[in-house]
Order: sequence, then structure tokens, then C-alpha cells
Amino acid sequence: MKKIPNWLIIIVVIVLITLSKFIFFPKKDDKVNGNKAKTKASIAVNYVVLKPVLLDNTIFATGKIGAFNSLDIFSEVSGKVLAIYFNEGESVSKGSLLVKLNDADLQAQLLKVKTQLKLSEQKLERLKKLLAINGISQEELDIQDNELNSFKADQSYVLAQLAKTNIVAPFTGVIGLKNISEGSFVNTNTPIVSLVQMKPLYVEFSVPEKYSSLFMKGTTIRFSNDQTNFRNENEATIYAIEPLVDEMTKTIKARAAYNGNERFYPGSFVKVFANLGATENALMIPTQCVIPTLKGQKVFISENGMATERMITIGVRTDTKIQIIEGLNVGDTVITTGLLSMKKESKLKLLKAEN
Repeated sequence: MKKIPNWLIIIVVIVLITLSKFIFFPKKDDKVNGNKAKTKASIAVNYVVLKPVLLDNTIFATGKIGAFNSLDIFSEVSGKVLAIYFNEGESVSKGSLLVKLNDADLQAQLLKVKTQLKLSEQKLERLKKLLAINGISQEELDIQDNELNSFKADQSYVLAQLAKTNIVAPFTGVIGLKNISEGSFVNTNTPIVSLVQMKPLYVEFSVPEKYSSLFMKGTTIRFSNDQTNFRNENEATIYAIEPLVDEMTKTIKARAAYNGNERFYPGSFVKVFANLGATENALMIPTQCVIPTLKGQKVFISENGMATERMITIGVRTDTKIQIIEGLNVGDTVITTGLLSMKKESKLKLLKAEN
């Protein structure tokens, strides 16, 4: 039997492989043509045509009531409590005596210094008479004069220590709950009682950085501890604005002074409402139109029936819309639906215009 040549076997194998490719694998051209047909198909979308509107710049924020003056009172010296002159929860005036500490040792020191001071003054007078008749030198008189001044300094020091045994209110406010009793011993680390200035108060709150151009001193805000509405609203006036933007929250902090009659407790939270004026000819689009990117925000607009990307700068937000500062113009057609399947230069079919 005649042997089959190797070259013929190779040719047969190549033919079989080629045939199997056409039999078992579909042509890619068909898929490509199908994808091209899909790409060319129009995307049905809704849209909004930009027109200028009046934007009322009103904001809501959470604020906190604060006291202009608030502290825990401590004694500057250690000692036994002789008397307490305040009642918990009452109002006290600036300078009112709150607590008296034992000062018997200081009174004794004061008596000793006063005696030494009197004797030193008498001696100085005698030396002055002797100096007039050249009975002593000027140096002896100067030494006595320095001794007298030293006793005067000692007396001032003892009087200062005595004053520290009288603990007084540093400002007008309301006394809190006491932490001491008569007869107890206090030192410089013992909190005696808290004192809070209840009027006037301030409201501290923060607003987004984008409101910085509208945010200014003298603006009137309204606030309420009713978290659902502003039926019991009160007015306060912004008196200070933090000159730095918080890097974490991108907000600006402000304080507004409140001098009304309704009583609020420092530390409590309130709802703040601020009307920062109105912006004319503002461009507003639905919030869902804005697509976040690594470089900022973008939207799709329709130009000649094709989708076009536009990078934008946003401004004030409302419940459903957002202000466009840069990137769009009056009359632009902004796409509002079908954004997930949309690409640059996609063919569009405009369906319904939204408000």
C-alpha cells in the first residue's frame, strides 16, 4: 500500500480547521453591524429648555443656642467655706458675694503688717527730723524709707489674698447647682458652681460656602425650637462671621445675637431660617440632570439632535432644582432622562419638555 505524503496530511488538517471556524463561530461582521445599528438608534429623552427665573435665596440650617458668658466658678485660694450667699437657680448681679472662705490667718497677717507699717512710719518721721539737724546721714534715711515701702508692699499682698477669700460673681447671670456646702474645704481645683449669662444669647449656625457672597453682618435670621415649623419664631441679627471656611464641611460659621424675652437654654438646638435675598435671571435645572465626574459636574444638552457634554459650575440647591452658575446659557436644551445610556454624540429623540 502506498504511503500518504506528509504535506498532503498538513493541507487536509488546515482545511478542516478553517471549515470548523466558519461552522462553529459566527461572523463578527454580523455583530458589528448589529451594534452599529443599535448605536445609530435614537434615544428617547425628556428635556428642559433653560430660561431665566427669580431665585429666592432662603436657607434652613440647624443652629445651637450659646451664652456670651458661661463658666464654672473656682476659688483662687484654698480654704474652708464659712458661708454661701446664693440660692441655686437664682439670678445674681455682677460683683455679688457668692461664697466666703475662712480668712482668720490672713487677718492676723494683716494686723501684723499694719503694726510694722505704723512703727516704720513713726521711725521715718524721727529720722527726717534728725537729718534736718545733720544728726544722721541721708543713707540712713533712705534705708528706713525702703523698709517702709517693703511693709506697704506686704500689706498690699495680704489685702489681695484676703480679697480672694470673697468669691464674687464676675458677671450678671443665673447660678447653677452648687457643688459645695458650708464647712467643706475647697482648693483651686474644686468647682464651686456654674454661672451662665442668660441674656443676651447668640445663635450659632453654618451655611454652605456658596452663600458667602450673600452672607453678611447685620442680616436678620429667624429661629425656633419647634423643629416642624416656625410658628414660634424669634429674630436674631448676625454680628460675627467666621473668616475661614471649614475644610471638612465647606461651610461658613456665623453667630447671631438674640435679645428677646423668650427664654432659651444655652446648648439647645434650634432650626434656623435665613432669607439672603433674591437672585434675578437665575438658570435652574432639575437636580437629576447633574452628573458628577472626577473634574466636577456635567450635563448633557441637545445640539442638532445629538448629545453634547457641558461642564458646569453649580450654585444654590432647592428641593428639586439646582442653580447653574457657569456652563449653560438661556435657551440651551438640557436632557433630563435617559442619562445612564447616553454617550457623547448619541442621537436623540426629544419627547416631552419639562418645567
